[in-house]
Amino acid sequence: MAKEHVLQKYRILCMSILVAAVCASGARAETAKLTSHKQMMTRLASLDLIDDTSGAGRLGIEVIGKSVKGKDIPMVTVRDPNSVTETPKRLFIICRQHGNEPASTEAMLGLIEDLAFSTDENVKDVLSKVTFYIVPMMNPDGADIMRRRNANGADLNRDWLNLWQPETQCVRAAINRIIPDVIIDEHELASRNRGDFVETAGPMSGAPPEVAAECERMQKLVVGMLRTHDLSVISYEIADQSPARLAHRYFPIHAGTKTILFESRQSGARRYQLQYRTKLHVVGTMTVAKYLAGQGDQLTQRIAEYESRRWLMLASRGKKPAPKRTK
Repeated sequence: MAKEHVLQKYRILCMSILVAAVCASGARAETAKLTSHKQMMTRLASLDLIDDTSGAGRLGIEVIGKSVKGKDIPMVTVRDPNSVTETPKRLFIICRQHGNEPASTEAMLGLIEDLAFSTDENVKDVLSKVTFYIVPMMNPDGADIMRRRNANGADLNRDWLNLWQPETQCVRAAINRIIPDVIIDEHELASRNRGDFVETAGPMSGAPPEVAAECERMQKLVVGMLRTHDLSVISYEIADQSPARLAHRYFPIHAGTKTILFESRQSGARRYQLQYRTKLHVVGTMTVAKYLAGQGDQLTQRIAEYESRRWLMLASRGKKPAPKRTK
């Protein structure tokens, strides 16, 4: 019996080592796919050159500030230079406030390229009505070492009330200049106890009622469209009067700007599924853009058709779909 006990402990130890090795391998594999600050700047410069050479003229790249260590913080503008829309809507996207949350950077770099060179009529229609302002890496010092905070040890998403850090200062200045119609704040979370979620200002948040109402409508469309892509998220709304230090609280409450937060979970098995996480950010972002482009009714119809097909499919199997989780 003693020998069996020892063998069992040995098997458990071997399995633990194997699982740890697989996890470490997955972590290294994902890190290898990530874009460094230097690689990002090179890629953006290349895209800008191709855009100029092709005559498309959709891209604009501007350095809006420097990080604590002096790295450039770029803002990419994507628009249709031939748009006849008198006042296109303005969508401002903040990525990578936390350096160890890479999915939004990878998602938006891919989206920038798609938007710049797409010939799809739907994309062209969106670009004719919406101008994208994308900060793909707000915290380059933290991103290059996969650390949450900036080089001063500050959590940038707790600095919007004080504006003590150069990164938040330059992004705030850009937002003041652009006056966006909507801001998307894109994050990831490491908690194993929470799934992917979106959050925006509710009627009890302290935001103006008309801002909260439109935030809720926009959020409902995002949740619904994510479901049509087999991406399920939980929907939360701000319903307290806590200090608005976080971007998605600060802007609707203190600036009256409609803002929505995306959080993709990177813990557990999802930690190694970068493609899934980037898809969530891209689909969510394009849903907001289409909403701004006046496609809200089309989005609602598409969601309704998806839910109807889902009910019919499950009914044919003698099942009913689980009730939606909204909070």
